[in-house]
Amino acid sequence: MSKWQAAYLGEKGLEIYQMADQGQAELLYSGLLDGLKSVYGGMQRRILILGRSKVIRIRKQYPPMKMDKLLRAVEMEAPALFPIVNCSFHCKIVETYPTHVILDIWAWEREPLERLRKSFAFGYIIPEDLTFLSSPSGIYIYPFGSMVHVIACGEGRFIDAASYPAAGFSKADLELFLTGLANSSSLIKEIRFYGDTAVDVPSALISCVKNIQRFDSPPFMKAVEGISIKPFRLENGIWPLNINREVLLRFAIYIVLAYGLMLYLTLNNYDKALMDLKNKVMMTGKEINLLNNSGALQGDRETINDFEARMKETVSPLKILDFLAAGLPEESYLKSLVLNNGILEVTVSSRDPLMVIKKLSSSERIGKVSLKGSPMKENSTGIYNFALSMEIKP
Repeated sequence: MSKWQAAYLGEKGLEIYQMADQGQAELLYSGLLDGLKSVYGGMQRRILILGRSKVIRIRKQYPPMKMDKLLRAVEMEAPALFPIVNCSFHCKIVETYPTHVILDIWAWEREPLERLRKSFAFGYIIPEDLTFLSSPSGIYIYPFGSMVHVIACGEGRFIDAASYPAAGFSKADLELFLTGLANSSSLIKEIRFYGDTAVDVPSALISCVKNIQRFDSPPFMKAVEGISIKPFRLENGIWPLNINREVLLRFAIYIVLAYGLMLYLTLNNYDKALMDLKNKVMMTGKEINLLNNSGALQGDRETINDFEARMKETVSPLKILDFLAAGLPEESYLKSLVLNNGILEVTVSSRDPLMVIKKLSSSERIGKVSLKGSPMKENSTGIYNFALSMEIKP
């Protein structure tokens, strides 16, 4: 992309940049969404990058299916998965196995984006987590606003991401993040620190560290230049799918009728035109009957029935938060959680890890609780950071 425009919607509002080659950027607007007036720029591509604070991501397992059916399944489950009214989403396959696929899902509220598009006619939506897909495989750590974002990805694959308050970002935070990447540690080729975010890293990774003190535009803006943005076009699954085959066939009938009317108005070969029109209508009617009677939608119905059954067995993330909050002792806090096929992985901060494990193990909704790795203690506060894995009962 030679010249293009990019908008970033984050926790403090909206920023719009005019981008050129080599990551050069000119800030066109910074402020609240309601204060934006129309932005013009000719026939340039316009991209919207959704900040991490505006998106909810979950990782979930599904039966092996093509992407269009996966999108329809996610659309059906979205009201139960996300505490968002009228949400849109983007999906990316993490792993594919003969028995199932693992899917990352990013969801966001649609209404603010529809308002933004009236003034900034973007054609692509990219979650901030996915802006580094084509960069060298590694970890990107950069400040933005009051937060420090840590994103691990590269070579077309998203691995993990987290955000921390900039004022308290420390070596312990990075070590905890690295603990969660144990299965993907071989993919870490670089660790890039932008600005004044650098902290100590394990000795085995010192050679991977790169410090970038000066940058004219946010790091994710330059990273977007290297990725293929085609999967992020609005018509490629970003908005929920609402395809009605019967409506499409009715539209085909209207086209045939219009064609017949045109022939009638010419007053030439009227009989032949009428017969041709009748034949076309009959053929279209047969196609509709075949669609209704031949069971062409049987595969879709089976998919819908399968996912309705799975939804009944799925525990809502909001319910999980409720009984986790009730089970945690005082001065214990959740820092992150990932639910995958009935297994919940959480990161906890507490002064008494043993008490947290005992409390959670006594919950009727929680099965086996396992400690992942060793708790890490912050000497200045006496607080332990540790990761747990537990089974969630339906």
